[in-house]
Amino acid sequence: MGTNVYSLVSRGAQRKKFIRVGKYHLVNKNGRIEKSVEAHKGATTIGKWSSDGSALLTAGEDGLIKIWSRSGMLRSTLVRTNFPILTCCWSPDCTTIMYSQGANLLLQPLNSNSKPRKWHAHDSLILVICWSQMNGLIVSGGEDCKYKIWDANGNQLYSSSVGDHPVTAISWCYSSGNYFAVGSFNTVKFCDKNGWTHSMEKLNTGSIYSIAWSSDSTQVAMACSNGKLLTGHVIDKRLEWDNYEATLVRKKVIEVREVGNEVREVLEISDRVVHLEFGFGHLVVITPAQCHVYSVTNWNTPAIFNLKSNTLSAVLLAEKHFLIVEWNTVLLYSYQGRLLGTPKWKGLTQEPLYPPCISLCSDTLVIRDQNNMKLLHILEVAYNKPITEGQTHSHLQNVTQVALNHIGGINDRQLALIDINKDLFLIAIRTTGFGRVCKIAAMAQNIAWATDANVLAAMLDTTLSVWLCPNCVHYSDRKVIRRTRIDKESSEFGKQPSIVSVRNGLVIVRRGDGAIIASSFYTLFTSLHQHVLNKRLKEALSLCRIAQNEILWTCMAVIATDNKELDAAEEAYAAIDRFDKVDYIRYIKILPNATEKYAEMALLAGDLLAAEGILLQSGLIKEAIRINIEIYNWNRALELAVRHKKQLEEVLEARAKYLQTIDKKETNQSFLTYIAKSQPINEKNNEKEFNAKDDAEQNKLPSHEMQL
Repeated sequence: MGTNVYSLVSRGAQRKKFIRVGKYHLVNKNGRIEKSVEAHKGATTIGKWSSDGSALLTAGEDGLIKIWSRSGMLRSTLVRTNFPILTCCWSPDCTTIMYSQGANLLLQPLNSNSKPRKWHAHDSLILVICWSQMNGLIVSGGEDCKYKIWDANGNQLYSSSVGDHPVTAISWCYSSGNYFAVGSFNTVKFCDKNGWTHSMEKLNTGSIYSIAWSSDSTQVAMACSNGKLLTGHVIDKRLEWDNYEATLVRKKVIEVREVGNEVREVLEISDRVVHLEFGFGHLVVITPAQCHVYSVTNWNTPAIFNLKSNTLSAVLLAEKHFLIVEWNTVLLYSYQGRLLGTPKWKGLTQEPLYPPCISLCSDTLVIRDQNNMKLLHILEVAYNKPITEGQTHSHLQNVTQVALNHIGGINDRQLALIDINKDLFLIAIRTTGFGRVCKIAAMAQNIAWATDANVLAAMLDTTLSVWLCPNCVHYSDRKVIRRTRIDKESSEFGKQPSIVSVRNGLVIVRRGDGAIIASSFYTLFTSLHQHVLNKRLKEALSLCRIAQNEILWTCMAVIATDNKELDAAEEAYAAIDRFDKVDYIRYIKILPNATEKYAEMALLAGDLLAAEGILLQSGLIKEAIRINIEIYNWNRALELAVRHKKQLEEVLEARAKYLQTIDKKETNQSFLTYIAKSQPINEKNNEKEFNAKDDAEQNKLPSHEMQL
């Protein structure tokens, strides 16, 4: 028996497992050994419980990886190799095992029929790996004195510089997956999920062999080679909102500074701070048992209430309320500390929620399904109303990030999402469900909406793109879309930049090395949005006339069109030389029928569905068919003509003239079918007309007979 002892706790079973050379022991919470099992020949090098506590993984110097039940019964021998297994871990969904062989990493599914995937990861022996349960990222460390970050497909996302000593311990934080700790000889680092180092501490403890985080991800424990156990606490977190800055200076003390007048407030919390968020004029502070809500107008008397659980994952702030995410539960609170509700949706399970795929605004909550990563649940969280689930959205690919806009009512709500292919989509959410879905960019890394205007910012590889009027992406006019987007490509963003916040005309970007960069290039457009939100259209037009900026005029045209302000839209389109739009607006103005006018205005905004719905609701079938013909939406025009039994011949005739103009033959099967049906009818009608003319000629009397 050796002297090295390793330990692990199963959350589900409330048991401890002590691994000695060749054996492991199951120990209950009272410290009594319940069972001892001969697991490997030679040393047992690693042992890990699955995230749900239903299975146990062990690996040893004999090159075997075995899966055991909670009671210690052998289920399977998953891997057989000729070399010792130094490290291995479970995947987040517990369906795959990752382990190292020399300088290579391998993924072995639990399905024995599947072959392992292998890739070269380090320049020498890999000593430690860790797979995050929250974000799905993998971090590895080895004797080449580097640590590297990988995605689940084996793509390298980050590689550190060469250190002084081999990396001997690595661990992701438990709750959020935003940070991880790296241990080596006399050194411990606290790193961001993008790889850059928040802080580094030099110790006098020898090599760090093991690192474990607390469940709230604020404390870390380290086992050292000199026999000491070290503990640490995460501090110095800094948040900003407008001209305020909040800093966690000690584990129970927060310092708030108002930039400009040097006013400082020191907030002393009764317990250690687990999490804090700053936004919408409120500072939300979470402790292990309570939540403290401070207002920027009153730092002395916070709203305090008790929490139901201490397994915090995230806190999301909105204008009127905020959301606390606890593992698989979400709780909605007002800033006065009142519980507004516990949102639930169809298919809610015990699996953990993924915070980047949860978004909250003043009236809507979007949550990705726990089991189906393509399915989004849309919940209405209007004030003083029960929380209800609306229409769901099923995307074509797995969704990795979602974001809701904050400005406007529920009819103005828009959802931006990034899927696993890094494609950026924009969805218009309406009271009756979803509007059009548009892909607006590729290679998107992250997204953020401005909190004071309907402005969307996204990092597209190393380019920062800002959509000043994102709703115009649903237009059919691509020129308008291009003119409302600003791109800023700069080498100063570096690799893997991320957007921190968008407010007051500033886009705050954090580079891959942790440096903060502020980009200010849409301040005028914020003023324009504020004028429109406050219904000051004259001031908005005056701003455009003074600035004489093409992008500003284009935004004015889009906003005026959406608000059905034809005079302002006409002036804005004229300023950007879109005289076709000016002529169309003048045509709309002279329409006598108000219903047709509203339909044409919706068509001007590119919303064919809304225009058609307005006409059909008023019984204007012919006009609904006409607008579909005018924009060459032939299938819909034919469908309406057949359904309502009106103007079928006109649709077929217009289709024939269109094909004759472009010199093409009819290939649409639906049109071919109705053309074939209409030909015999036309022949009969022509025959009847011919017979009628013949009878009329025979019945005619000669002119001299008529005189008689």
